[in-house]
Amino acid sequence: MNRNRLILSTSTILFVAAAVSLRAQGTPAPARITGMAHMAYHVTDLKKARDYYEGFLGFQEAFTIKNPDRSDHIVFIKINDRQYIELYAEPFHNYGFIHDAGFETNDAQGMRDHLASIGIAVPDTVVKDETGNLSFYITDPSGFTLQIVQYLPASMTGKTKGKFMPASRISDHIDHIGLLVKDRETSWKFYGDAFGFTKEGDGSKMAVPNSPDRFELGVEKKPPVEARFHIKDHICLGNPEVPKMTAELRAKAQIEEFPKAIADTHQLESGKNVVEIYDLDGNRVEVMEPLKNQ
Repeated sequence: MNRNRLILSTSTILFVAAAVSLRAQGTPAPARITGMAHMAYHVTDLKKARDYYEGFLGFQEAFTIKNPDRSDHIVFIKINDRQYIELYAEPFHNYGFIHDAGFETNDAQGMRDHLASIGIAVPDTVVKDETGNLSFYITDPSGFTLQIVQYLPASMTGKTKGKFMPASRISDHIDHIGLLVKDRETSWKFYGDAFGFTKEGDGSKMAVPNSPDRFELGVEKKPPVEARFHIKDHICLGNPEVPKMTAELRAKAQIEEFPKAIADTHQLESGKNVVEIYDLDGNRVEVMEPLKNQ
């Protein structure tokens, strides 16, 4: 067995086993990642982006973060009470138009201390961010920014619980978040050691322990160009009837504003139907059906 895989397997087993053991003893569980929190995209035009994510895809804005001049800086498009698409009106960086990928934790300070203990660069302290949640940023081996966030009841997230989730939205949960990594072996070890993620199947996806959410590691055989980052860096949403949902999108009046949004529809060998949708900045939203027996 490859030594890196052995290390990954051992560290992941210990990470998950410790949490299970402590819960069984009635002791508070250690810090862990509880699921995917968000994908944050840069956009060139917030009005058009709102028209797309709200008017076309049927989501609703939950809250915004303002610039000092009171213009909108970050728009939080709500998927459910714990998951969002965040739209940043600021200059682009980080491989195409990705600002960051967000992971939710039950204990931000504990997660920060865990990451520091295994040699990952972390900030000195964990503080409340502009939404009122506890969060901090780290960088993965491929250079992507990751936000680790702990939701607090008095935050903007907490205060909007149960609101801004219309029936019109194309999905009510994230299936997975995907990033185009430089080296899959290195990324397996990083995400396994840091967060306890475990490989699924061929390793293109990793499972989040005790969560239905997953994380996808995209790879390229050739040096990737920006367009490939837009394809590989994505959020995948779940919907039980993708063909029906796609037909409803095509029938919307807003399709004239976003004629190239629906780029591809296909069916996987597993029988799951998939549609690939792109906003005006080329940011990809994949929508996928669950396995038929789920």
